[in-house]
Amino acid sequence: MFTPEELKARREARKAARNLAKENARMESEKNQRPVKSLTISIEWCKSYMWGNNPHTQVDVYYYPQKSGNNFERRDGFTCSGCGYDKESTVIADIFNTFLRYKLWGKVKKVHTSWNDKGTKKIHTTPYGISFYVNKETGADHRSYSGGVGTSCYTGDSGVAAAIGGKFEHIASGKKFDVYKYTDNA
Repeated sequence: MFTPEELKARREARKAARNLAKENARMESEKNQRPVKSLTISIEWCKSYMWGNNPHTQVDVYYYPQKSGNNFERRDGFTCSGCGYDKESTVIADIFNTFLRYKLWGKVKKVHTSWNDKGTKKIHTTPYGISFYVNKETGADHRSYSGGVGTSCYTGDSGVAAAIGGKFEHIASGKKFDVYKYTDNA
């Protein structure tokens, strides 16, 4: 027979092992995502009485050709509402997290520099808009694209797209829509 303390310790050890297995499975699924050739992101701005204009997004995903299967996918349903943050970059981050998270497990280029209050140059290992952290309980890595940071963080030579080896550009706009395209440089 086990004492109550021993039972509790065994239960906590099993729980920790299950959590670690879940985290390892999540990391492996992120690393093994299907490689993307390009994304075309179409944003329609819909008026909300409470939150102003909200983005409703559709993405066309073009994958690198494989021996079998479809190389194209269209997905809807990326949206956000609220106020006090950049909603456009939030839906772009959701799309990048859905289709391009595998890029964060490769080599991310050091492309971002900034200046602090005293005029001292700081070099960041990743551009603003990419988040890396380690879960203290499980020790698992978490890598993601950040939303609410501004769409300009994804464009340009020092942006998120350049850091992961691609190009992100604004290709069309109107009163109620915007279209962006991410192209992989591989």
